Amino acid sequence: MTQESQWLTDKYWVSPFNFAAEVREQFTLPERVYIHDVTLREAHQSPRVCLRPEEKIRIAKALDKLGVDSIENGAYMSETEKEVTKELVKMHREGELKAKVTPLVHSTEQDIDIALETGADRVLISQDGNPWTAKVLHGIDENGLVERLTKAVFYAKRNGLFVTAQIYDTYRTPLELLERLHKSVVYEGGADRLAISDTFGCALPWTVTYMVRKVKSWIPGIPIEHHGHNDYGLATPLMVAAVVGGAEVIHTSVTGVGERVGNATTEEVAMALELLLGVKTGIDLSQIYSTCELVAELTKNPIPRNKPITGENEFLTGSGMVAWRYFKVAKTDRPNARVPFAPEIVGKKGYEVILGVGCGRAIVADRLEKMGISATREQMAEIAQKVKDEANIRKWSVPDVQFEEIVKSVLEK
Repeated sequence: MTQESQWLTDKYWVSPFNFAAEVREQFTLPERVYIHDVTLREAHQSPRVCLRPEEKIRIAKALDKLGVDSIENGAYMSETEKEVTKELVKMHREGELKAKVTPLVHSTEQDIDIALETGADRVLISQDGNPWTAKVLHGIDENGLVERLTKAVFYAKRNGLFVTAQIYDTYRTPLELLERLHKSVVYEGGADRLAISDTFGCALPWTVTYMVRKVKSWIPGIPIEHHGHNDYGLATPLMVAAVVGGAEVIHTSVTGVGERVGNATTEEVAMALELLLGVKTGIDLSQIYSTCELVAELTKNPIPRNKPITGENEFLTGSGMVAWRYFKVAKTDRPNARVPFAPEIVGKKGYEVILGVGCGRAIVADRLEKMGISATREQMAEIAQKVKDEANIRKWSVPDVQFEEIVKSVLEK
């Protein structure tokens, strides 16, 4: 890949400064990133979302086709979730799913036993690291926190499981305690990976980069995962920042479904890492749109029109000036120079120009050409004005049938 093709192709044109030496020298990027998808488990904790077992299986198949490395589900949450996890593990073993299946559990032998009963060969053990909440909620001190998580990791390893130890609420836990916890679960418990968690989305991107590098300095050679929520609207930049710091595994959910306002979205993170950072994720970007539509439908959480990557507005315009520019560059060797990326990258068909309050002669001319109709500049200007007037009345775009009536009324004068 040439340097130019990293930021300029026939499908997208991003900032070349993303790849400038002075910028890149600040990064400690991994060779590639693995996506650990938390859609199924986080959906269970998302307000008013209720997925049936067969719907979770359907989503898991779509996630596998999308190319996620692993799929998380909360086996401990209920007997139903345990059975779903068991079915997913079976599908993986029989080759129906390429993605690994990782049950999430708390730091108790009881939860780990539930994971073992599903037949899983790996587990993510999650425990609060914040000493204040540990004391208030569980009545244990810092020593108790370290001992509890270390024992749980050791128990899971003794039973043959691949273990990721996740200390949640990482960013509100004292640094000294974090160091004790991370070193103990690796050197005494035997954890294979460590997961940092911004449980309340309250860290800055620079803080995340700092934390990933700090943990790596404590335990060199151990892969780092990162989990985060979107409460301050920073979930995607937090994940990019984690990768900049060297994190090899990123936790995401499709459409961002999750507890409270959700998680870092699989689609945004994958596009940012692949196109803006130049790091491979294993995600088949062409499957993004269909996967998001599926999850949105089954969770009954419609994709907002202004949602990045997959929102309807990403792929349309009603501005006459914007449309004129789009039409002009579409005939050049850089046909997508006036859009963030070609819709086809994420599996969406084409870019749409609508008839709205911003309608101009360029939009009218394009529509008339497709209809095989000729008109003078004056007639096109009159048609454009009538479209604007109609759009103002409707407070929406003008449908094709109404546009045809407007054209007829002007041309038949």
